[in-house]
This record gives sequence, structure tokens and C-alpha cells, in this order.
Amino acid sequence: MNKKQSGLLPWLRSIIYYLFMVPSLITLFFALILLLPFDYKYRALVIRWWALLQMWLLKVFCGLSYEVKGAENLPTTPYIALPKHQSAWETIASNFLFKQPAWVFNRDLFRIPFFGWGLFFTHPVGIDRGTPRAALNQLVDQGGALLRNGRTMVIFPEGTRVAPGERIKFEPGGSLLAVRTETPVVPVALNAGEFWPRHSFRKYPGHIKVIIGPAIESKGLKARELNAKVESWIHQTMDKNFGQGS
Repeated sequence: MNKKQSGLLPWLRSIIYYLFMVPSLITLFFALILLLPFDYKYRALVIRWWALLQMWLLKVFCGLSYEVKGAENLPTTPYIALPKHQSAWETIASNFLFKQPAWVFNRDLFRIPFFGWGLFFTHPVGIDRGTPRAALNQLVDQGGALLRNGRTMVIFPEGTRVAPGERIKFEPGGSLLAVRTETPVVPVALNAGEFWPRHSFRKYPGHIKVIIGPAIESKGLKARELNAKVESWIHQTMDKNFGQGS
């Protein structure tokens, strides 16, 4: 983690960020309500603007910038993005990294005021992690429908935020959806957790790097084979570019 700033300053900078972020989130929530009668693309556009605003606020108040490499690897046809998950940062950034993204969330998140309610208006797949088999079936059915409607499925294969340098087994949901729908997957590596740690209020100054890998075709593969390819690419890319070993 970047530790050039310690003490009170990261707290103060983060507080200032949230003083702007929270009102913007509430404003976004009401904007999404107003846009409910219209095509989803308008809500997606507003959410994209909001996400880009967050990047600007993070840069101005927290000294946190970012860059994206490999955007040319994103297919023009429907695909499933499988990003590394270290932070809340990539959840926000997915709104402008990918076209009309749709996520898979634990449905309990929808109960969180404004944030969870706003997530619900993005038409995600809300699953119950307590029933794994039913959750996978729901992911395939609803995720497939979203892909057919031109949405980009964004699924974090680790299933939870993982600290830099840690490694856990990738879950098969995204690969299973890809194989069942014959949709390519796009692996994504990043180091956001070094500057916006999981379960942390503080954000540290630095430069987040996002690396989008080449699309991997799912046709002819089993879900576990595709999952292994994604896991291997992400781990190797994290090792090579960030030295995190994960």
C-alpha cells in the first residue's frame, strides 16, 4: 500500500471526498427514479457521468488518479467482464469501463438506503448466496437475458474483495454463464486495493492501473477450463505488473 501519507491527512481528504460523494449519490438515486419510464440506456448514461464525477473528486480531493490499458481488447459484441476485486473503486469504475454494465450482487445489498436502492435500478442479478445451486441457475437465466439485451455482465470471480497480495479460489459463476451462453470473457487486472483498501474509510494518493486482457472465447470449453484460464491470466498479470502475487 502507498504509505507516503500517514496520520490525519488521509482521513481529512477522505472526509472531504465523502462530503461531495454522498450528495451526488442521493442526486443520482432520484435521477434514476425520474428516468425509470425510459429506456435503460439513459440511466446508464447518467450513471456513467456519476462514475466519472467520482474519479474527478477522487483525483482532486484524495490525489487518486487512474489509467486504463487494453481498452482495445473489449469486444463490440456482448461479453462478460471478469475483473480482479480489491476495492469499491472498480465497482464504481465499471460504469465507464464497460458498456451498460450489469452486475451480480447479493440481494441483501438492495436494502442499503440510496446506494442499494440505486443498484436495484440498474437491473442487476440479485442472488442469495445461501443457496448456491439456485444462485447459479438464476445467474445463467437472468444473466443470459441481460446479455441478449446488449448489456455487459460484470462478475467479480473472487466473489469478494481480496487484499493485495492475497489469493483465493475463483468462483465458477462467470465462466459457467459464459459457457452456457457461448459468450467471450474479458479478464481484468488492477491494483486499486493499494490506494482504496477494502473495509477502509481512508483513500491514499496514488495511481491506479487497470489492465484489460484479450477476450477469451468460451466455445468448446468447460466452465472449469475457462475459469482456470481467467485465473491464470489475472494472477500472471498481477505478478508481472504489480508484484502482488495475486
